[in-house]
Formats: sequence, C-alpha cells, structure tokens
Amino acid sequence: MRTFAILLAACLCLPIALPAAVVSFGSDLLNESNSVTGANVAIQPHPLWAQLPPYEWISYANTGAGPGAVSPPNTNAQKGPTAVFYEYLPGHTAFVRLTVFADDTAAVYLIDQTNPSGTLLAPANWRQDGACARGPIGCEPGEGLILEFAVNRHGPAVLRFDVFQRGNGPFGLLYGGEAELAENSEALSILMMVTGLGWFVWLQARRKRQQEQASEARRQLAAERAAA
Repeated sequence: MRTFAILLAACLCLPIALPAAVVSFGSDLLNESNSVTGANVAIQPHPLWAQLPPYEWISYANTGAGPGAVSPPNTNAQKGPTAVFYEYLPGHTAFVRLTVFADDTAAVYLIDQTNPSGTLLAPANWRQDGACARGPIGCEPGEGLILEFAVNRHGPAVLRFDVFQRGNGPFGLLYGGEAELAENSEALSILMMVTGLGWFVWLQARRKRQQEQASEARRQLAAERAAA
C-alpha cells in the first residue's frame, strides 16, 4: 500500500508539474476573417507603424500605405467600427498572452463558452496624435497593448477586434501572441496515472505469484521430508 500511495500522490501532482503546450498565433491570414469582405489581406505598413515579426499588418482590403491603397471613412464609437476582425483560437485554449497594434485604434473582445456575447478585454483609445491613437492601442512602436487573460477551454473561443479609422490615411491591424492549451497536460497526466496504476497492479500480481511459488516450494519440501 505504501507504493500505491506514493504513485497516487505523484500522479495527482502531475497536472501542476507538467507544462502546458503553447501555440503561437497572430495576424498571418490563418484562422482569421473580417466583417466586410470575409477574407483578410496583408497590407503594406506605413513607415511609422510598429513591427511584430513574423506577423503582418492586415485589413479587409488594400488600406495600407502602398500603391493603389484606399483610406476608409472616419468613424467613432457611435457609428461603430470600420471593420471587425476575428481570430479563431486553437481548441482547448486555457490562457492567452497577446500584443495588439491598430491604426487608428481598436477594442478587443473575447468570445468563449463563459462569455458567448463577448467580454471587453480592452477599449478603443480615442486620444489622437499625428499618426494614430496616442498610446495603446495605437500603431507606433511602444503603442501596442499587452493583454493576458484566461479562456474557457471547454468549447470554441474567438478574439474580436473592432478597428476604427479616426484620422484618415492608412488603416489596419497587427497582433500576435501565444495560446496555452489545457488538453496535452491533462491527457498526459491521465496517461501517467493509468500507467502508474497498471504498474502497481502488475507488481502486486508478481508478488502474489512469488508468494504462491514459495508456498508451493515449502509444501513440496515438507512432503519430501515426510516421505523420507
């Protein structure tokens, strides 16, 4: 029983000891969409805009700084966002670390099983400077907002970015982060527990066989002595 107790204690500690799997994600045209055209496109960033390699500035159309780019009309909180962008998180995501830039600014929401209508993670920043919002969430280096938040891992989860054009010119969104997944550590914990218990059962069966063999040997020895 002492061996069983040690194994059980070790298995119960595994969910804490084992690291969660981590998946990187961001504005890379994968697992994304938008409310205007559906498919996101990569755009040429303005020279003042921040960079977040390997991720790219995205939009619903060519609203960047390159040839043929168009500037969406200005909007505000009353009119609603210029475009809404969606990032579909990996299955079983339990925790997210995220950095967000936008021109001119953006509000960030989490949609999951706990908050199916969406919960606000960060509001839009209505303070303007010469390029976009002054401070997070803006477009220049140092104006990215860093977010850390838990996600209900039981069901799909989506990040929603409401992006606003405020001062004419280029328009876009840039983000990147990491999603910690719950399933791998839990599955491995269960596997280790089953393996440990299986080993314990095998050990007990082996000990029982050894005891039976020893008893049989003693009986044979006793019979031989009696015959002699």
